[in-house]
Amino acid sequence: MFSPEQLTAVEGEIMGVGKILGATILTILVTGGTFTYLSHGVIGHEAAPKVRKIHKPMVKQNINAPVQPQSVLAKSIDQQVKATGRSGTLLVAKAGKIILNQGYGLANKQTNQPATTQSLYGIASLQKNLTALLVMQQVAAGKIKLTDKVSQYLPQLPAANTVTVQQLLNMTAGYNQIGKTEATLDEAGYEKYALSQLVMDQRGAWYYSAGNYVALVGILRQVTGRSYADLLKETFKGQHHIDYTDYNDFIDSPDKTANYGADGTAYFDNPNIFNREIGTGSIEMTTGNLYKLLRDELSNKIISKLQFNAMMRLSPNETYASGMYDDGNAYRMHGIILGFEPSVKMSKDGKNMVIWLSNEDTTKVHTNVDLVNHLYDSLLTVE
Repeated sequence: MFSPEQLTAVEGEIMGVGKILGATILTILVTGGTFTYLSHGVIGHEAAPKVRKIHKPMVKQNINAPVQPQSVLAKSIDQQVKATGRSGTLLVAKAGKIILNQGYGLANKQTNQPATTQSLYGIASLQKNLTALLVMQQVAAGKIKLTDKVSQYLPQLPAANTVTVQQLLNMTAGYNQIGKTEATLDEAGYEKYALSQLVMDQRGAWYYSAGNYVALVGILRQVTGRSYADLLKETFKGQHHIDYTDYNDFIDSPDKTANYGADGTAYFDNPNIFNREIGTGSIEMTTGNLYKLLRDELSNKIISKLQFNAMMRLSPNETYASGMYDDGNAYRMHGIILGFEPSVKMSKDGKNMVIWLSNEDTTKVHTNVDLVNHLYDSLLTVE
């Protein structure tokens, strides 16, 4: 039998401890098996104390935090944008890391409010990309096929039995929206009116018309029984923590930017002009939230790679699908609505990206688009 001194010598190899009514039992690992030592009293059992795990609190990243230029490249980009004298917010990412996120010029020229990384801008036609993602979620759920004829969902549309959902996504359906309303309506009312204004007069060619995406909104309502606003909120705010505002909230936001025409004149607030653009240009975002959306999309966190490739299927000799232009090695996005002119260019893996959200319309002289293209090229040429 082991002496107390021997027990002390192998103290470090104790496998378990039990106690009952003052008795102590030690189970000790020894050569060839185990040895049990019992002190005075009756043998019993007490559960070993639980080890408390210490969890470090998760640090929530502020995707709208400013990122000051540190690298030579970021400092060069910063100086180039300042030299243009344009107003907007710029986010630049290289190799998957944000190297610059900063406001330039004024969010409001009347009040001298500076543009910041918190500033909200209308994203105009970039919203078509979000609508396409909602469609692809229903494709994944088996409720829609891209080869389905539009007549299956919206038989009242012209030549609906000759048009597919895929053609709506890449705007080769031939539809043209010939009228819009400034009346105050609810979502269903705007949707119904817009669908009544679709004509088939562009058959056989690619033709950019927001009406294609109004039809997609109508299809989403048919297969889900829910409003576009609810689907958008559930998917992007709820599931993916990507924030945005609709125009009714935007006009009361302290981060609202005023929007200016090509001549510098401010546009008046008219919520109906934005609210009628269901699925095509009715929301506002920050550069940080738009970056998160595109990074999540291109890294297959919103839809699968297979679904993304199907969504981006192009018609022969065309480059547009689902809110993006395919430039070969990069995707490009652009929009315009009452002075808001967002422009994006990004690598197909989303690791290199330039986002420029501007509240100044330069579509006639291409200043905003040219700036983004130039800055993106610099990401690829400067290490």
